[in-house]
Amino acid sequence: MRTYPIDAREHNAQSEPIPLTDEQLRHFISAGYLPLQSSLPASYHRLIFERFDQISQSYGHFGNNLLPLVPELGELFEDPVVKGALQTVLGKDYSMHPHRALHSNPPGSPEQGFHKDSYWGYVRRVRNHRPWWVMIMYFPQSTPVKKGPTAVMRGSQHLNQQPKDYCLPASISGNSGSLVLIHYDIWHRKMLNQTELNRYMFKFEFTRLRQPEPMDRGPWLAPKRAVKPDLSPVWRSVWDWLVGSNSMPEATKVHDAVPSIDDLGATDEWRGIRAGYEWAEMGESAVAPLLDALQSNPNGYNEKRRYADNGMLWRDDAVARNAAHGLVHIGRPAVRGLLDVLQHGVDRARKHAAFALGEIGDKAATQGLVQALQDDEVHVRVAAIEALGLLQPAQEGISGMLTALEDSASEVRFDAALSLMRSTSRTGSALKSRCVPSLGTALYDTNRYVSGYAAEALERIGTKSALSELLPFLRTSRWCAHTDNQRPF
Repeated sequence: MRTYPIDAREHNAQSEPIPLTDEQLRHFISAGYLPLQSSLPASYHRLIFERFDQISQSYGHFGNNLLPLVPELGELFEDPVVKGALQTVLGKDYSMHPHRALHSNPPGSPEQGFHKDSYWGYVRRVRNHRPWWVMIMYFPQSTPVKKGPTAVMRGSQHLNQQPKDYCLPASISGNSGSLVLIHYDIWHRKMLNQTELNRYMFKFEFTRLRQPEPMDRGPWLAPKRAVKPDLSPVWRSVWDWLVGSNSMPEATKVHDAVPSIDDLGATDEWRGIRAGYEWAEMGESAVAPLLDALQSNPNGYNEKRRYADNGMLWRDDAVARNAAHGLVHIGRPAVRGLLDVLQHGVDRARKHAAFALGEIGDKAATQGLVQALQDDEVHVRVAAIEALGLLQPAQEGISGMLTALEDSASEVRFDAALSLMRSTSRTGSALKSRCVPSLGTALYDTNRYVSGYAAEALERIGTKSALSELLPFLRTSRWCAHTDNQRPF
């Protein structure tokens, strides 16, 4: 008989989430990853390993069906260590992405090259410096270096360029039940398994739903263990944002050396990233030159959707991307100029203006972002629809999101469902009720992630009409965790 790990459930029910310490949070912000150890008993991790080791003989690729296949795995995310870490970085109300994956590393499996994960098209989406997205990687078995754990490039999460000349690799080795919390964009790889034993790693993605609320964490301090390259202006800005501090630079700040706009496109990408934040530290006087820098590359986007490019295309958007992050750091004084660029700029400028407006989070950007959903360039529509979901919900914004659920590009529809899920978690009943029919239709979208976020949005709305759309869909899509090729009935 298959038994559920009741001891793990009881442990979780009796335990409060354990938030990250200040030093752990500093390490995560600067290095881009944080090793953790589950508080669940060793018997739980052994059970998870044995379950997957057994069913690997009965299934092919598990895909997104990890949790319904082995529902016991869900206890991991009620672990006070995991829950506390996620709440510290993402806020108390966060969402698990419908995508999840088992990464097996059997004996003889080749070593991977370092790579970033793809949201969708590798270069369509502007990657966040602020941790709106994180991943948890979980190893149910003891994973020393010789068994082929995951390796990360320390401090590489903000680099689009291959980081091998700037960052040091670190292997995520540990005992059974070891975990690593990573910034979604960190460069990482599977290492070589030099043993005769199977190695499993489970990857889950999580996203923040709203802007941070103030935390009593004090000012930014450099982490005890130095991280290279030195992106301390970025780390300080991310810390201030995460703890809910007003990090808008003061216009009166005096610099010993005024940065050059040319620095935004430095050959060493990390220098260009720093330059965007150094410009921002000059306050409102930096808005105009940074807005001009958004227009640096007038060439359009003519590439097909890419799921990886090994960092080869990083330079095309470098100046605009670094300027956009600088404008985000400046905040509200940049909103008016960004709205003008969103309407009149070249393709790359419009894309990065939409991104920056979402990160700043000023409700005044709603109308401009809704209009951008009609843009001919899919890059702009992707940035605009996600940005809308980061603003305080408004009737006009919700209308734009509902329309975007019917966009011809599945990537736009995915971000529309995500933005509606974010918005319906913090809006009034009237706006929620408007969303129900369209979300009910989106349950049957041909894209699995549109369907997944539509289902979560309806769950969060939770009204009788929302559940009447959701429950029939769930009933017919139910997965039987006890059925496999060896036990079909």
